[in-house]
Amino acid sequence: MTKCTSCGAIAEGGDTCPRCGKALPADRSSRALALASKIIGALCGLGALAEMVVDYALRGVLGWSLIGLASSALLWILIGFPMLNYRRPALFLPVMGISSLAYLWILERLTGGDWFMPLALPISLAAMISAALSGYLCLRARRRGPNIGSFVLIGSCLACLAVENVLSLHFRGSWSFSWSAIVAVSTLPTAVLLLGIQKRLRPAG
Repeated sequence: MTKCTSCGAIAEGGDTCPRCGKALPADRSSRALALASKIIGALCGLGALAEMVVDYALRGVLGWSLIGLASSALLWILIGFPMLNYRRPALFLPVMGISSLAYLWILERLTGGDWFMPLALPISLAAMISAALSGYLCLRARRRGPNIGSFVLIGSCLACLAVENVLSLHFRGSWSFSWSAIVAVSTLPTAVLLLGIQKRLRPAG
């Protein structure tokens, strides 16, 4: 909870006062996360700079250190950026997803090859969509318990089905449901069981 310095109202979350609408001061947890984000950013920057200095000193040009630079930037986006925007998942989650795709594309450009469009992009999108579906089901659930595990299993199963077929279409030119079908047969009954247990649980109170 944060106390508004203008009208004295107590606010539970949010960036503005619910009474007067003015910006709320950052609470201790926000300041701690902001400091941690800055420290992580500084460490990532120093690490990338050290790699670039060594790379240039040994070869006279920047090569492998550019991969380190991109990796350091992605590391801060995945860890430090959410710390600054933990109250706004609608902002940091898309940024994390887009940044991950951009990192894979940059990695392809730096290392050569042609694997981003046929492999990395569809596999990454399948993983993100499956995770988003699981997260949406968890948030929409009126009561949370064993059903959370069920939603995670369903999302993981869908991701496995997608990954196998992306790989099979790329390397064989045909659809395939071999190991992903085994995953589905193993996980879906457990997911249904967890939903049944959740349905039988009585609400607290």
